[in-house]
Amino acid sequence: MRELIELQSGQVAFLSGLLAGFSLTVAANVLQLDMRRKVPRLCLMLLMLSTLLFLIALYVDVRLTIELSAMPEIGAATLETIQSVRYIGTTSATCALVVFICAIGALGWVAGRSTGIISTLFAAATLACLSYVWLAVADIQDMLY
Repeated sequence: MRELIELQSGQVAFLSGLLAGFSLTVAANVLQLDMRRKVPRLCLMLLMLSTLLFLIALYVDVRLTIELSAMPEIGAATLETIQSVRYIGTTSATCALVVFICAIGALGWVAGRSTGIISTLFAAATLACLSYVWLAVADIQDMLY
């Protein structure tokens, strides 16, 4: 049932759409850099991967929301299938966010060594914070169910 509530909120779809567009915009701006260098190429690849993963998450949530919007009742077998399909979407969104943060960390290296070190540290701190939150939310879920 939780899956259905999450789908109805539309938050994964909203954030995935927003971040997919933002990631693609940054990737387009990276194209203006010297693409003969490795770092801009790496950033471009990470941003493109992030965009595509966000689009998978967006598609999964929007498609399921559309298909389930008129359903008055959903059986247990259907709910299990919904959960497995949503797992693909939410995993894609999570991976996309991690890749996007890594791309941001790598972008600093385009500007220079000191900026690269700082951006990498910021990205690492962000990933550490997200990991902590991920584990804390998992603990909360375990307590609730």
